[in-house]
Amino acid sequence: MDPLPVESLVVDVDVLDERGCAEVSDRLEALRPYWLTRGVGCSTFGLATYLDVLASESPQEAYFGRLDRHNHLIREHFGDLLDRVAVALAELLKTPARYDERVALPGFHVFEGEGIATAPRPSQHFDLQHRGLRWPFPIAPVEQAVSFTLPLALPRRGGALDVWAITEADMLRLERLGQTSGTIETTRPARRHEYRVGRMAVQLTPILHRIAAIPERHPGDRRITLQGHGIRDADGWVLYW
Repeated sequence: MDPLPVESLVVDVDVLDERGCAEVSDRLEALRPYWLTRGVGCSTFGLATYLDVLASESPQEAYFGRLDRHNHLIREHFGDLLDRVAVALAELLKTPARYDERVALPGFHVFEGEGIATAPRPSQHFDLQHRGLRWPFPIAPVEQAVSFTLPLALPRRGGALDVWAITEADMLRLERLGQTSGTIETTRPARRHEYRVGRMAVQLTPILHRIAAIPERHPGDRRITLQGHGIRDADGWVLYW
């Protein structure tokens, strides 16, 4: 069976216009003292399962211990944006979408300076972090997950997602043939899914992807995105990060 085309796995939904994106970016900048430094040129506003659970030696403290404070900040300053995102996803997925503050609300990635990649990085992955989170409510027995990225500011040379039309099941088959996510790039080139500020890119199922590099950085470049995932439970989609 031929793989599904990328176009059927990643779709775009308009959420904000350019003025709205600039206004949200300004709000986020004013909250810089509350950003969490994640590496050289990389910060988040909000907690993230892949960082504060999967990559933490103490997820109880790093994630659950800080959850109320960071969720409060996001809801207080960006509740209007989260509401727009939930409406857009509910319309796209034809199923109700909501937030549950017992898990981290969607938050922001901020890349500046050296944090903005100008060469491909071996960071291909699937968004499967929901498997490592201790859910405070039952999720659907048949796993269903989505991911979304809403660009709010992009470098002068743009921004994009490198995507492969490869699911986790596809990858398991390829690994039996001797390939890995690290070698797949030489045999199956990625497709570049270009971002546009205000337009949310939604992965309808976990597929192999990574942040795309740009040819060059310019002084003052920033790459700001709202990031989140969705997991199904009995009542619809729960949106989190």
